[in-house]
Amino acid sequence: MNAMKNCSTYSRYEHSTEDRTIARLRRVMIAVPLVGSLLVACARVEATSLVALVDRSNNRLVIAADCRVNRDSGSVSKCKIIVEPDCVAAIAGLYEEEATGFHLRQLVHAACQEAGNLRNKAEAFLRISRKPYEQAVRSIRDGRLGKPAQTIANKPTEVVFAGIQDGHIALLVRGLVADSVGNISVERFESTAPSYARTGFFLGLNGHIRAYMKAHPNWAKEDDLKLAYQFVEMEVEAHPDLAGLPISELQIDEEGYVHWLDKGACDTTESGGTTHETIGN
Repeated sequence: MNAMKNCSTYSRYEHSTEDRTIARLRRVMIAVPLVGSLLVACARVEATSLVALVDRSNNRLVIAADCRVNRDSGSVSKCKIIVEPDCVAAIAGLYEEEATGFHLRQLVHAACQEAGNLRNKAEAFLRISRKPYEQAVRSIRDGRLGKPAQTIANKPTEVVFAGIQDGHIALLVRGLVADSVGNISVERFESTAPSYARTGFFLGLNGHIRAYMKAHPNWAKEDDLKLAYQFVEMEVEAHPDLAGLPISELQIDEEGYVHWLDKGACDTTESGGTTHETIGN
């Protein structure tokens, strides 16, 4: 999946879904734009509920994420949203792998330091992280005694880069995914001006989000700020062993300013902070 996805055929209320099974990748067209798959609870592959929405009517982006990270010693709360100057990113998938030193947040931080626009930083993430990710996958496979299908196979590690691209708000997803034999492929998904083909992206746990959207076909007309938080909250309530409170949520306005609605586990040390960062609406 190395080519850029062309989403120009979808309007704000017509969405595509990318669903994966453990055995193989397959395309299914249904009502919601989804990126990622449900991750099982094991020592190093983390489940996440991450929602990123484009609010075209108000020229803003909204991101919400849970905070649970599962480790061999138990679960801990960690910030899954990174805020750097001209670079906001939210992460889902393999958070860290101790044997190889893989740490997703650090790789995203490094990508955000790269020169260029938001897309340059997103591409830098793929360049910087591919080899460390491949090493981490190999370590997990070796440690799982031939059972990668239950731990890492076809379960992507993805990053949503959010901010301004070509003068407009934009969501850019970049991901890495290993197949059943450890081969690594790249994901690229985007929702950018002028079409904003996708209303948003839902990474990780999303079954209850999909059910809500099916039952509420006009969901996209609801308040995005409340909706993003509500979506993550319903997945946390449904999967308390895989995702957890508190929920972190922020919005990015048309000028690229970051407004934290709820920092959750993202204190000032974790979030990085920028001169364009505010608290509340």
